[in-house]
Amino acid sequence: MCYTNKNTKEVISLNLPQLEGILDNFHKITNLDIAIIDSEFRVLVRRHSGTEFCTYIHKNTKCLEKCIASDNIQMRFVNENKKLVKYICPFGIYEAIAPVMKNGDVVAYIFLSMGIEDKEGSSSVPFNNAVEVSNNFNEELLKKYIDKIPAYSLKKLDACAEMLPVIAEFIENNNLLYDAKQSIGQMIKEYVKNNIDKKITLADLSYSLHCSTVTLTKHFKEEFGITIMDYVTEKRMKLASKMLLEGSYSVHEISEKCGFSDSEYFSRCFKSHYGLSPLAWKTQNRTNHSIRKMQIKNQ
Repeated sequence: MCYTNKNTKEVISLNLPQLEGILDNFHKITNLDIAIIDSEFRVLVRRHSGTEFCTYIHKNTKCLEKCIASDNIQMRFVNENKKLVKYICPFGIYEAIAPVMKNGDVVAYIFLSMGIEDKEGSSSVPFNNAVEVSNNFNEELLKKYIDKIPAYSLKKLDACAEMLPVIAEFIENNNLLYDAKQSIGQMIKEYVKNNIDKKITLADLSYSLHCSTVTLTKHFKEEFGITIMDYVTEKRMKLASKMLLEGSYSVHEISEKCGFSDSEYFSRCFKSHYGLSPLAWKTQNRTNHSIRKMQIKNQ
């Protein structure tokens, strides 16, 4: 996982598995939305419960702009002061941001969205502030989503926020943001490698890598001469053929590990790619594969 330098089209690499593991554990314990954002305010890694209130109001351009402006102000404050900031967003949600440092510079931010304070009247703040910005909301739906916003004591909100500098220091000390450079195309390949067992769409890539689908497809095709989805199919077919030759997996198991939810669809794709069904291809190629392995072993 990486973030892009606008001028060179290169990206600073991340130790994605470890970063995702850190956010996974924090999210499981707290059930709070947490993300790592780069110095240009683009999402690198996120664990998100899908707070319906935020999702709903962000569909309104004025509300979204207000949220983004607030976040950017706070991240600039963090950048200048190089310390944790706790604040309340324009719609009453408690949030916190901590800097991730490298060689004395802020290279990323850990962003935490926590919810509202658990006290009488707190839920009226998100409602009043939202309708003040825009009168286009369905008020009944807005209230329904506000009722689902997590509510915690100030003590818990503060305790969760104070964990961010600890996480940031761990990231810095373990060099999880490192200096190797990758192109956008290589960034896409890394994402595919780490998510080969899941459904992958251009929308997923755009959301996770924080680039438009047009930018992603353009750079990948220019760099590798193949479309992103053709590359995904190629990698899945290679993994499937390896599993057919080297293990005792069923077609259903292979289809799942290669990101297909339907084994019949997987079989059709495999036959389209190799000209044979998975089992027929396995029968035809397994003997030759065993001979080659024996020859290599005896060399």
